[in-house]
Amino acid sequence: MKRILTILIAITLAIGCWAQERPTVAVVLSGGGAKGMAHISALRAIEDAGIPIDIVCGTSIGSLIGALYCVGYSTDQIETLVRTQDWTFLLSDRSDPSVLSLTQRQEQNTYALIRGFSSSRPEQGGLIRGRNLNRLFRQLCAGYLDSISFDSLPIRFACVATDIVTNTEVDFRDGYLIRAMRASMAIPGVFTPVRMGDKVLIDGGLRNNYPADLARDMGADIIIGVTVQNAPLTADDIGDAASVLNQIIDVNCKNKYDENVAMSDVVIHVDVSGYSAASFSSTAIDTLIRRGAEEAARNRDDLLAVKARIDGSSKVATPAHHTENLRPTPWQDRITSVDENTVQPIQTRQSARPKISQPTTPIVSAGFRFDSEEMGAIQLGAKLPINTSIPMKLQATLRLGRRIMGRLEYSAFTRRVFSPTLAYTFRHNDVDIYTLCVRTHNIKYRHHQGDFTPVDFQFHDFSIRAGMRWDYFNYYGNVLSSSGEPLDVVNAHYLSYRASAELNTEDQWYFPQHGMRFHASYFYRTDNFIGMGNEIGLNDLSVHWRTNITPLPGLTIQPMIYSRLLLGTDIPLVYRNAVGSEWFGQQVEQQMPFAGIGHLEYMERYFAAAQLQLHYRVQRNHYVIMRVSAAQHSDNAKDLFVLPTLFGAQIGYCYTTLFGPIDLRIGYSNRTETINVFLNIGHRF
Repeated sequence: MKRILTILIAITLAIGCWAQERPTVAVVLSGGGAKGMAHISALRAIEDAGIPIDIVCGTSIGSLIGALYCVGYSTDQIETLVRTQDWTFLLSDRSDPSVLSLTQRQEQNTYALIRGFSSSRPEQGGLIRGRNLNRLFRQLCAGYLDSISFDSLPIRFACVATDIVTNTEVDFRDGYLIRAMRASMAIPGVFTPVRMGDKVLIDGGLRNNYPADLARDMGADIIIGVTVQNAPLTADDIGDAASVLNQIIDVNCKNKYDENVAMSDVVIHVDVSGYSAASFSSTAIDTLIRRGAEEAARNRDDLLAVKARIDGSSKVATPAHHTENLRPTPWQDRITSVDENTVQPIQTRQSARPKISQPTTPIVSAGFRFDSEEMGAIQLGAKLPINTSIPMKLQATLRLGRRIMGRLEYSAFTRRVFSPTLAYTFRHNDVDIYTLCVRTHNIKYRHHQGDFTPVDFQFHDFSIRAGMRWDYFNYYGNVLSSSGEPLDVVNAHYLSYRASAELNTEDQWYFPQHGMRFHASYFYRTDNFIGMGNEIGLNDLSVHWRTNITPLPGLTIQPMIYSRLLLGTDIPLVYRNAVGSEWFGQQVEQQMPFAGIGHLEYMERYFAAAQLQLHYRVQRNHYVIMRVSAAQHSDNAKDLFVLPTLFGAQIGYCYTTLFGPIDLRIGYSNRTETINVFLNIGHRF
């Protein structure tokens, strides 16, 4: 009797275990860069079909979305995250302006590439080190920063990278989660590889872009895959360098792809035609998420068949939504919908303002620009720290183009924010001078400049400088004149005493929404330390101020006033007031912008202007600009309003990129009485 009872208990337990068992379900997410936004809606469709998810395996962007899903984020939360992030900022190594000094902010918005070098920690091999992505990963995965088994996550997770030393696949099932995500996404040549011992890891797509076999090794009985691969290119499609590179990557991503697709139960092939791995615009994200939902809907019957298979093998209902009964994610209380007008993005930038640090390793920089006035230009920079008892820095800058410039600067950091500076600058200028939009003169000259700045105080948004300057102007060739009127230019040197103050609290460099900018400078210019010949020296005072008002989301009103006053008996041509083009100092140091005037035109010694600009963000990184300007100028203060008022207006469109804005503007002024068209590509310098 005892034996019979034991057998009955064993049978009962076996039947109970069998009744509660169900197949293990894995979801596989392919690589594909921005195209992987379709994974989000495909995951949501799997949830809506009532299919439980036990394992997620991903490559590249699939590892990012998969990891967030596995640590507890819902598909709605992930969608909000990708919609509200500034991808231009994330996919760069740019620093948050709020933690930089004014000089560092200017450098960041001058150079497209800024790279540091360290002999102790080599980090080369890609244009982008991924600093901002790493910061984002750390904040999103705040509860999982230690080395762990990925099986211990709320949903089991694994991702794939490629070791380019041995050309082998590296599967991550444990370790540091954010390092695994970063390695899996290291697009070759774009992101710096992740180094682990003897391994140099890059994007996993080169060895296994659809890791269904990894899911099978982890015990998956049912595999549902989402792939965002473009259709294969034909010979006719391969015509330029970009298509050749894309084809090389796509061919490598086919490794094991067909075999892994064949072992999947359901494969959701999303149509991503017209989009690339870099399509991170708002419109592209919207479309890709929609296409993922549409393709998943076409696979609805297959998903329901999987659900029926699961139900037929289980007596116990399984929750369809994987976040139920799990601990809240670090940002769950902040993300409740996908409306980017009401939901704030995850704080991926540094919230606190650390002390301004000086470079401890060599840094090289490069900037590129094209505009319709000066054509192409390149600017290169290098910083070399000198580690002594008093930290010092040697900095070199070289600008190539129609206007050539070379500069050497030596600074000593006697305090954290105090750095007396000695500098020498050489410029070769080729300047066209216009009068009423008619080119009247062309001047070529060499400009040698020496600066001694014993007072150089910088603290975040504020700076004060004071010192002495030496200038020598060497004119060569003939001063060309289409009007027949000669210009009084002779080789000359000048000694100036100068002081300046600047405050900049704007949140962005080109299209700020908040904050203000103020700059004031004073020069007392002489040719003999005291005055100009037997007369007093030239007093040169300039000031400009602007602020930003945002009455509606995306719309910013930016009023600005600026002025330059020259007091003296004989003003050299090189110091006369000049206006024209788009920004301060575009062709010569004293040049001031004015809407509708595209060329350099000289004004009288008293000049005062006001400008009102409206810029409206149509979409992320897309702006429409409207600008109006008015100015008065005169040879003496009492007659400032005697001459007719200058008016100018301008409309334009701008698209901001990692390498600077692409800017097209059309303007008109009553001084030139002609339409001016200005095109700029790249940062302004």
